Amino acid sequence: MHTQPDLDPLLDFSPYRLLTEPDAVHQRMREEAPVRLVREESGFTYWLISRYAEARQALREPALSNDPRRLGHAVDTDNAYSPMANNDPPHHTWLRRLVSHGFTRRRIEALTPRAAAVTDDLLDAVAPAGRADVIADLAFPLPVLVICELLGVPTQDREAFRTWGAHTLSTAAGPRTREERSRRLRAYFTRLVAAKRTAVRADLAPDEQPDLLSALIVAQERHSSLTDDELIGLAVLLLVAGHETTTNLIGNGLLTLLLHPDQQRLLRDEPSLLPSAVEELLRYEGSAGQSSLRVAVDDLVIGGAVIPRGSVVNIGLSLANRDPGAFRDSDTLDVRRDPNPHLAFGHGIHYCLGAPLARMLAATALGALLRRFSGLALAARPDELHWRQISILCGLAALPISFDPVRPETSGT
Repeated sequence: MHTQPDLDPLLDFSPYRLLTEPDAVHQRMREEAPVRLVREESGFTYWLISRYAEARQALREPALSNDPRRLGHAVDTDNAYSPMANNDPPHHTWLRRLVSHGFTRRRIEALTPRAAAVTDDLLDAVAPAGRADVIADLAFPLPVLVICELLGVPTQDREAFRTWGAHTLSTAAGPRTREERSRRLRAYFTRLVAAKRTAVRADLAPDEQPDLLSALIVAQERHSSLTDDELIGLAVLLLVAGHETTTNLIGNGLLTLLLHPDQQRLLRDEPSLLPSAVEELLRYEGSAGQSSLRVAVDDLVIGGAVIPRGSVVNIGLSLANRDPGAFRDSDTLDVRRDPNPHLAFGHGIHYCLGAPLARMLAATALGALLRRFSGLALAARPDELHWRQISILCGLAALPISFDPVRPETSGT
């Protein structure tokens, strides 16, 4: 029988504080045990993992379930649950294999020109003003429009997704707003799947279909154990999770570059560093401060701590990505950093399936901003910025910038 250790409260741990006061949180966690039992102000108790080696172990640990239904009343499972992100093998493995048809290298490469065209259109609209809100004007609409294309949302419906979803950027958007969003999305995709089902070419393999929804419909017809609820849930997950994480990555990433002008200049001078810069921005200021909560289905030992069966485990991704034992000068932004085995997209079987798409969209957006606009500057004080926190994700509600458009004859384009 295991004895519960004394609780050592860390009342202010949150992804929000990791983004707004990272140095203070990182310093405190380095002084503490890498695996510790903490209690938030709400009374919610869990094991927090804050060091890189232990985080990698936990992300691969089969005794840690990713299904929030095991949490009982700790979370609102009706809103938190999605069929792939919150599931365990073998069903998770099978669902992931089906969805992987949408994220092949061929599909991402085919989407890249479209992402570049959308980015240019969005920047064309704000260039004359010399000012913009990067979140509303670029970071939010770009992922929505590109993911709609990936899923096969009809062109005439895509602008409605952008308009309909914009109100979720408000810091006032609460659980009811997200519930209504989920309900509307499920209703829309239910209709869209029914329409596509009558037009899909069943003679083509899933990875030969023109869009991801068609691929999933064919996979469902060939493997009847994929339910309609799961298919619709996957579509909603890909749109909601995909656009929120990428919106935050673009916004957080640009803010980080604005606050590190030496790194911004280096990236302007050497555009070939953009891929490594995206990786470093993911490590340094990724949008997910922690993993989704896990539940121990058996007793296990991580970092010398005995975690009893039934315990809730929170893996601090932002903390692990600043571990000086894993990254040299871990609190320094270095767009040349190589290697960079960060955990921003997770690790193991739940590694983010949409990582290639997020990387491509971030590189496209940040590259275009640096190429097209000189004199990029934050048009507000850092302490005036407001952050949105939804579940494990944290991002800016707005990012006002000022700039001077680069004249076409000198832009290199």
